[in-house]
Amino acid sequence: MLIGAVLMALLADAAQVLHADTSPRRFLVIYEYDTSLIANIEIAQGIEEKLSEALPTEREIYSVYLDTARFPGNPTSQHFLRLLKDNFAGMTFDAVLAIGRGALSFALERRAELAPGAPILFNAIAGEGIDEADLPPDVGGILQNYDIARAVEFAMELQPAARQVVVMSGSAGFDRNMEQRAQKALGTVFAGLPVSYVSGLPLAGFVAAARGYGRDTILLLLTILQDSSGQTIIPRDAAKAIAATSGAPTYGFYSTYLQAGITAGQVTSYRDVGRILASEARSSTKNGSDSRLPIVDAPAANMVNWPQLARFGIDEDRVPPGTSRLFYEPPAWQRYRRGIALAAMVLLLQSVTIGALIVEMRRRKHAAQELEAGQLALARAARSSQLGQLSGAIAHELNQPLTAILSNAEAGTRLLQAEPPNLAEISEILSDIATDDRRAAEIIVQLRRMMKEGKVGFSPIDLNEAVSATLRLLSSELIARSTTVEFRRGPRGIPVLGNMTQLQQVVLNLLMNAAEAMKDLPPAQRRILCETHILGDGRRALTVSDNGPGVSAEAAAEAFRPFVTSRPEGLGLGLSIGRSIARAHGGTLDFDLGAQSGARIVLVLPEPQGAP
Repeated sequence: MLIGAVLMALLADAAQVLHADTSPRRFLVIYEYDTSLIANIEIAQGIEEKLSEALPTEREIYSVYLDTARFPGNPTSQHFLRLLKDNFAGMTFDAVLAIGRGALSFALERRAELAPGAPILFNAIAGEGIDEADLPPDVGGILQNYDIARAVEFAMELQPAARQVVVMSGSAGFDRNMEQRAQKALGTVFAGLPVSYVSGLPLAGFVAAARGYGRDTILLLLTILQDSSGQTIIPRDAAKAIAATSGAPTYGFYSTYLQAGITAGQVTSYRDVGRILASEARSSTKNGSDSRLPIVDAPAANMVNWPQLARFGIDEDRVPPGTSRLFYEPPAWQRYRRGIALAAMVLLLQSVTIGALIVEMRRRKHAAQELEAGQLALARAARSSQLGQLSGAIAHELNQPLTAILSNAEAGTRLLQAEPPNLAEISEILSDIATDDRRAAEIIVQLRRMMKEGKVGFSPIDLNEAVSATLRLLSSELIARSTTVEFRRGPRGIPVLGNMTQLQQVVLNLLMNAAEAMKDLPPAQRRILCETHILGDGRRALTVSDNGPGVSAEAAAEAFRPFVTSRPEGLGLGLSIGRSIARAHGGTLDFDLGAQSGARIVLVLPEPQGAP
């Protein structure tokens, strides 16, 4: 029985603890003014944010708006009080939060009826008849000490060239109280600047007055809860209307003013006020301490509306360190510092890479130029060697037209001495002399072209003409070698884009190689077949065939390597240079290993653009 009683007692205690831990905390928030006041909205947001962090699910917040600006009789109305008592019947509040001096007075007077025993946390303006010594120990909160003198000093830091201070305030009781505080703090002259006070105007009058001031004026906006016409106004809306057209920078004490468009101020964030009050309310209900609740000053800080500084030409360097910057858009290099740094690094790496590539390209270009020069020199040396080997044949080739010219000239002289001279025969002799001269000149032109060095230029030429010109140059040599050449031209001209000298060098080399391959054959069998034609895909082809012993696949592969030759007097460069020339023209030079007898080598060149 004893054990059962103990267990029952423990379960009962646990149930009480569980109930205590999970039961909701109720908070009553009393606002002096109406629901539309921006300050009330932001304080409510701060309260909700803080309590939701501390009590995610165990909280209930109830709000009451006295709305004394429009219904000044509410705090003393028995009907209003009876309505509240009916709404909150049976509820127990853990704390009361009073927003405004009137709300604090109402909470103190009606606490026994609405929230007996609940601590009170308030937010009010210092100097509104609140004597901390008269407050009960379970009443604490935040006092907003508007340091009007410090606010004007802050404005003077931003406007060192200011020549006057103007203070604007409305006609409500609170407005007049604020104006009295300003007169006490500033007087008629402050820090060498004259101070004037503007009040007792309709809202339109305040706007018109502000429009007439210049940038040498410091315009301090207090509160305009009511204008001279008796119209109730939300102070934030009044500040917005005045600041929008003011010719002078405007200043104030409320963060809502900054959001509405004034230039700067020494302000307290209403959301921060709500969070502080909620934190103190939560602590007072959690600890249940009998010690006096603290009364602290609301945190205030300098704040500027960054776009408004630019509007009035206020130097950004005059903004004191630690000042909050509303609507501030940092420069792109600050907002995207990491991205810009990364992009700069990438650009730097790309620049280095591009620079290295440029250096490498120049180096390769220089090497290519040197290689091209070496190849040109090597090709010229090969041509010189070939022409040196053909010197006898070339001399014989030149000797024939020159001998004919001499013979004709002597015959013509004799005919001229006859009486009468035979003019018809003399005309034929002169025609023969001209023909032989042109033949000799053509041989010299061909030799000069073959010996010429310099840059390689491509132009439209006829492949048939390149073969024919080379055959004319070799005619004496081929006769000396007892070698016959049959040239089977294509059915029409075969245009290619190339270099005449280089293509002649290839043809010359192919013909000389073919003749050399048949040197051991009887003269009747020494026959070379040259053919030009257009392939089915439009490419141009030159085929040189001989009746020699032919080449194997291994020998054909080795034949194109530099300095590989079967002739003791040869350089072994002909086919190597020939293939290089073919490739430079976009073509190929290869043995046709399918030849039935002898050797057949094929030069293939691409079809030039626009060719028929």
